[in-house]
Amino acid sequence: MNSKNLYRATILGVLVAVAGLCTTTITSTAFAADESKLVAPADVKVVFKEHIQPIFKKNCIRCHGEKRQKSDYRLDSREAALTSGEIGNAITVGNSKESLFIHYVAGIHEEIEMPPSGDPLTSEQIALLRAWIDQGLDWTEDAKEVVKVYYRAEIADAHKDLVTNVAFAPGGALLASAGGQSLPFRPGEVVLWDVATNKEISRLAGHESLVWGLAFSPDGKLIATGSYKKVARIYDATDGKVLHNLAGHKNWVTSVAFSPDGTKLITGSEDTTAKIWDVATGKEVKTLEGHTSTIRSLTFNPDGSLLATAGLDKLIKVWDMKTLTEVATLEGHEDGVYTAAFSPCGTRLASGGADCTVRVWNVAEKKLENTFKGHKNWVLSAAFTSDGKNIVTGGYDNVVNVWGSDTGVLLKSFPGHKSAVWSVSISEDNKSIASGSQDGTVKFWDMPAPRRRATF
Repeated sequence: MNSKNLYRATILGVLVAVAGLCTTTITSTAFAADESKLVAPADVKVVFKEHIQPIFKKNCIRCHGEKRQKSDYRLDSREAALTSGEIGNAITVGNSKESLFIHYVAGIHEEIEMPPSGDPLTSEQIALLRAWIDQGLDWTEDAKEVVKVYYRAEIADAHKDLVTNVAFAPGGALLASAGGQSLPFRPGEVVLWDVATNKEISRLAGHESLVWGLAFSPDGKLIATGSYKKVARIYDATDGKVLHNLAGHKNWVTSVAFSPDGTKLITGSEDTTAKIWDVATGKEVKTLEGHTSTIRSLTFNPDGSLLATAGLDKLIKVWDMKTLTEVATLEGHEDGVYTAAFSPCGTRLASGGADCTVRVWNVAEKKLENTFKGHKNWVLSAAFTSDGKNIVTGGYDNVVNVWGSDTGVLLKSFPGHKSAVWSVSISEDNKSIASGSQDGTVKFWDMPAPRRRATF
């Protein structure tokens, strides 16, 4: 089933060091390695309990387990392996060939070899570890995966069926969530929550079907929504009054975005177009045409001079808001693009799609800068922190990931949702992440602290 059809129907990276870390601290990645000497990945579906856990138990847990953590690193759980230690980016998820961890245990690194004494890992073990990395680092210890609770707070049953969108209000005291039931004839829902108490404040009425699009105006006084019924609405955020009904799309309104100055609203649709509306009057200003499939995401650069639209046609289009013309097309995703977000500096753009990748683009040069791999399924949502240092993503693998925006290092992965994470939002102070899921819940997560850099 392709991305568009499943849309209509509606991990994990691990920083691992293994085999002999008990006696040597990994502190440098500056030395070269001859990757041509690597054994090929094993041609087998790797099962963690059968293939990987025995290697850990024999070689690693004594020094990287519950009782002792050499180099502040633990390998007795996915969360600990993902977040602890001074190693840095030991693994590139999906790419074992370039993973330093493999270089160390294979003995091809000029400076570091694991283990430093005793018998080295066999070629068969290295091949299994390579395949494990390439296949996404599954960490299922038994027939049922062991999942810990890592979220700080949860709004259970926030919506009757699914949460399609979440958005912090300016200032971060309020959170809006959108969703409802997937059946198109059931009413949609927009709820405002007090972030401090997780209590419902109010509901915005009026949508006759599932709400997909959601956005606060820059001053927080307005809320825009878009739904299955081909209609977008602008509400007064204080009293919930509908100020404008925006009709004109020929199919679902999938996304909405206010311009940075708050004077324009953009709506994206299943009808492949984006429309520009005057916020004060509710009048349509312009229809932007160019995509050949659903527009799934909209994002402005900080000064409002550029708009980017992301579509299920695998393309991201950039529009000049002064001339209202297309000025660039960013190509590279191998399947539909579900999300796009400009960086705070406005020179870069992050995108995610059904090819399971996060991509970072240099908008001025119209070129791809980096590709992040770590999600095991479609990437559905993305957002930059306000300082531009991190990118937060949510995916169809039920996971929220936090990445270093410059390096592509997976800094933290948050399991906990029971179904797809359709939306993520970051508070202005960069301390909190909100996620909305197809499991009907909204969860709040603490932004991970900056990782310590390893030193000699």
